[in-house]
Amino acid sequence: MVQGEDVSIEGYLQTDPLWLVNATLYHHYDRVTIVLGSEDTREYCDRTGKCQFRMLAAAEISCVVGKLMGSYYYETARSMGYNDSIARAFALEQVSSRIDASKWLTFQLKLSIGRGRIGNENHLLIILRGPLDGAVGNRIYVPRKGVLVLEALSEETLYREALLIEGIMGISCSKS
Repeated sequence: MVQGEDVSIEGYLQTDPLWLVNATLYHHYDRVTIVLGSEDTREYCDRTGKCQFRMLAAAEISCVVGKLMGSYYYETARSMGYNDSIARAFALEQVSSRIDASKWLTFQLKLSIGRGRIGNENHLLIILRGPLDGAVGNRIYVPRKGVLVLEALSEETLYREALLIEGIMGISCSKS
């Protein structure tokens, strides 16, 4: 377990957990699903409007995954002979159709995860688990191949964990 910014980083393999996070995110996936939280959290967010940090965390993680996938599809397009602008458009189109960043944990989604349709070597699953979702600590962990969980005791820490992922991956999603 690695400690940093009061967030532990853990994995299912007995190896460097930072390596495992990198390996999980740098792996090429056909699809990505980002789960924002449980249905109870959704109701709370809709009712109070107090989930800005959760949405920012989702945006940051989407950006990181989008940049990683985008570079793969950009290189693919360039190898097919496309020029820079067409390759960028191709990559954007591919990434836009492959990342679903607005899912809430419904019964149907739980079924897909349980059956292994989501959260495997072809379909990355990223779960944001905050205080309303039963988080028990501040940690980033990879419980199995194709699954990354950001768990935090506060919404602000959930956002900080997303920024920490950017730092681990060496990818910046800010415009400055």
